[in-house]
Amino acid sequence: MKQEDGPPIARLAELGRDRDFSLDRFQKSLAAASSRVETGEILRRLLTEWTGLHFSPEDAEHHWAQIEKRIPSLRKKLDPPLGLPTVLLYYFHSAAGLLKQPRILPERELSALRIHAITDPLTGLYNRRFLLEHLEREISRAERGGEIVAIILMDLTGFKKVNDEFGHPVGDSLLVRTAKIIRNCLRTIDAGGRWGGDEFLVVAPNTDLMAAFSIADRIRRRVASIAFPRTVYRIGIHYGTAAYPTDGKTADFILKVADLRLHQCREQAQFGGPERRSYPRFSPAQADLRLQWRTSDRTWTAAILDLSHRGLSFKTARATEWPFRWKAEIVERHASERHSVRLRALHSAPLPDGALRIGCVYA
Repeated sequence: MKQEDGPPIARLAELGRDRDFSLDRFQKSLAAASSRVETGEILRRLLTEWTGLHFSPEDAEHHWAQIEKRIPSLRKKLDPPLGLPTVLLYYFHSAAGLLKQPRILPERELSALRIHAITDPLTGLYNRRFLLEHLEREISRAERGGEIVAIILMDLTGFKKVNDEFGHPVGDSLLVRTAKIIRNCLRTIDAGGRWGGDEFLVVAPNTDLMAAFSIADRIRRRVASIAFPRTVYRIGIHYGTAAYPTDGKTADFILKVADLRLHQCREQAQFGGPERRSYPRFSPAQADLRLQWRTSDRTWTAAILDLSHRGLSFKTARATEWPFRWKAEIVERHASERHSVRLRALHSAPLPDGALRIGCVYA
């Protein structure tokens, strides 16, 4: 309702949007407003605002009389509360046949409803329903084009302690700040959202597991830098990744794989040492693999080709004999952090340049 329509008419418009419409209150307010503006003109403005249809003052009075007659009978047939939009939809669409499409909200309110339907009200990120539908669409698109899709499932560490110590308003503020970090770490084509509680999900098209690790670790570092009232609390994230088609070919299965890896990441974090983690704490794209023969001190460095949750593959020169197990370190190229692993070879395959691709799992 426009500002020039005046407070009395704006009040009538608000009464019409009440969840449980009171005909008595509306009639009293209408009688009071009619002392300044004719009843027909008031009803014309209101019905136009509510339905998007255009009436003359005489037609508006006629239609409103019919609507008032139907309200008591509809209230008996339908369980309370009964809103005026329901009555208007029934009358103009089903009884009078003036609405071709069964909607009675103006376009601006429909736009607001669309936004609210796909976003989380606290963080402004996408909500769980939209993310699930979006993931299914991206998997279908990737299947048609022979492409890949990765997801990252994350949750906050220490979030319950924050709520217990400082209260839910501080916890909500932490969720909002985390959401802002996630939004700033993503590309335009990525979709990030709140999966529920303190869990977040990222859907990243055209992204393999190595790139997904990089995104997750970038988010982890920025979340860990959030300033907090007491230094005793350390805020961070655990994360689990999965990708189509290497980890599964349906949205449900990929989500289950990511959830399993998130759970294992939580368990590994309890050990307190990087040597017990399957997830490196740096971008695998910027790392090399330093291997050692199990029965000697001989070592060499190999390029990592692929890195998944429970294993990796690396590129190395051909050899006539390979050991079944190795001691190894994943070494970041431009920093000092190392991730110790024990590897067990599963298979090897020749590469076009004459080298070998060795696939391993963590032993």
